[in-house]
Amino acid sequence: MGFLAPAMLAFAALAAIPVVIHILSRLRLRRAEFPSLMLLQEVRRERFSWLRLKEILLLIFRTLALLALLLALARPFIRQRLPGLGRANDLILVIDDSYSMGYSGRWIQAQTVARQLVQSLGSGRRGMVLTSSGAVETPEFQSGKVLLQAVDSLEPSFSAATLETTLTRAAGLAGKTGADIIVITDLQERDMPHVWRPPDNLVVTMLDIGGAQFDNDGVTNVYPEERFATAGRPVRIKADIANYGSREATRTAVLDVDNKTEEKVLSIRPRSTSTVIFETAVGDSGAHAVHVKLRPDSLPADDERWFVADFPRQIRVLVVQSNGVSAEYLIDALGPDSLSALRLSVVDAGGLGREDLRKYEVVVVMDASALSRADWSRLDYLLQSGGSALVMVGTPPADSLALGKYFRVLGSAGATGFVSVEDVDTTHPVFEILRRSDLASSRFFSHSRLAATGGRALAEASDKTPLVLEAADGRLMVWSFSAKPEFTDLVYKAAFVPLLHRTIYYLASAPLRTEFAVGDTIRLPVEEAGSVTVVTPAGRFNVMPVSRMGRPEVVFANTSVPGIYTVGNRMVAVNPDPSQGDLTQAPVSRLSEAGFAVRKGDTAASADLVPILLLLAAIAFAAEMLLLAV
Repeated sequence: MGFLAPAMLAFAALAAIPVVIHILSRLRLRRAEFPSLMLLQEVRRERFSWLRLKEILLLIFRTLALLALLLALARPFIRQRLPGLGRANDLILVIDDSYSMGYSGRWIQAQTVARQLVQSLGSGRRGMVLTSSGAVETPEFQSGKVLLQAVDSLEPSFSAATLETTLTRAAGLAGKTGADIIVITDLQERDMPHVWRPPDNLVVTMLDIGGAQFDNDGVTNVYPEERFATAGRPVRIKADIANYGSREATRTAVLDVDNKTEEKVLSIRPRSTSTVIFETAVGDSGAHAVHVKLRPDSLPADDERWFVADFPRQIRVLVVQSNGVSAEYLIDALGPDSLSALRLSVVDAGGLGREDLRKYEVVVVMDASALSRADWSRLDYLLQSGGSALVMVGTPPADSLALGKYFRVLGSAGATGFVSVEDVDTTHPVFEILRRSDLASSRFFSHSRLAATGGRALAEASDKTPLVLEAADGRLMVWSFSAKPEFTDLVYKAAFVPLLHRTIYYLASAPLRTEFAVGDTIRLPVEEAGSVTVVTPAGRFNVMPVSRMGRPEVVFANTSVPGIYTVGNRMVAVNPDPSQGDLTQAPVSRLSEAGFAVRKGDTAASADLVPILLLLAAIAFAAEMLLLAV
């Protein structure tokens, strides 16, 4: 119990005034014997008893009414009792520190609840603090003093880690020690376990410090208007802004690039995404740090997003032809004009062994059957060390074991008749500007039957065999046909040129990864073998490269803060997961059915006693009036 105005409690002593008046009035009365009246003492004795009882009741009601009114001035209330207080077992406290907990006053409330739980540990009880991100943890059960220091050091992270991994660990510890598990969280839907359930002999209590109502917007993506922009061709920047709330929002998006700033005001419908296109264009070669910020908003972590616009001045492409499949149609399609960023080098399959493949961003193999086992091994080495390749398998190769981890050749699809394109993944960057109808008119007279072992099919033929495969890491594209009229008339179609161009640009950009999520490990190849300086928003670090596939590579795992990271002479962007900005809560019924005990963890919630005291005073006054009327 507490009082919002404790200074007013002193006035409660005034409730004794009716008692004092009653006592003083009784002291002034003097008893005098009148013999003539002594005969009346026995007359209606019960009448005098009622008058005395009435007098006492009036005193009680007057005192009670005055006391209730005076106590109401101090504004008393009863605090809500948190589940878990006063338990006899040790305590494992799991704190959700994903960035959604930074919304409004949730984090302050979470720390307040955590302190109360830690302070409730009695003599001989210990506790442990675990966080969903793993940023701060006590290595073993500790005393309350150590736990309070850990709680005070916590801050919301930029992580989007879910609770399942931490709960699994907590359950393992609780099973050995018999400790209680209490989770402080906002019950965000994406953070809640969807498969994991508490063991039958274990109670996991979730204290909800969130709420069903929220207003939040976030920058979910920043990218150039032309996906495969090149140097010398100015390109505008686009940004996707999401409104996760239930009300329409008006926000200002601010672009900052190359010391130029631009603002755009936009309205976003509830539970939808809007795209803003900035007029500021980027056209120079090299890497450009792009920053988009949203204002005003209630959750700062997802209001900023960084992007590295890296427009290469030149993409070096090695084309490997054979006696059976020349590169003439490919050279015509890629066309060496003055504005092209592509620089082609053509070599016969027999001379591939004399080429240093690391000099090229993309290697195009026109005829897979012309490569030897040694050539396949060198191509595999190129892919492992960060290179990219487009392989055309019009004729099944005799030996492709070195690339068996990417695709398998099941044989030829036959030479009679033709097949056409039946299905295309138009969401893929290579095909996104093309429609299925753009490719449907093309006929494929001969192609190989392929199976993806380390990727997926992007286009399928009418005989249900893949026409285009992509490896899982995006560094290898495989065509089951060759770019020659004997295999397909696609080389005569309008779709061939954009398909080939976008494939080359996509492969050239694949190894140059410029965007990472918070918590990712940055792995970048470097030229030098000595110490490399890594500049981050959290400070500067000197990192020694490690050797991978015979090439030095920087491995940097300290990516807990979003922003631009410079690794040697390369820039990359580190951003939070935008899906963490959706604060929609998981249904309590689903969590209860899964075996969790869900309770409100709102320490601000309390029962106000002022209305009850005023009602009590009113009842006392009414009772007094009724007694006076009798």
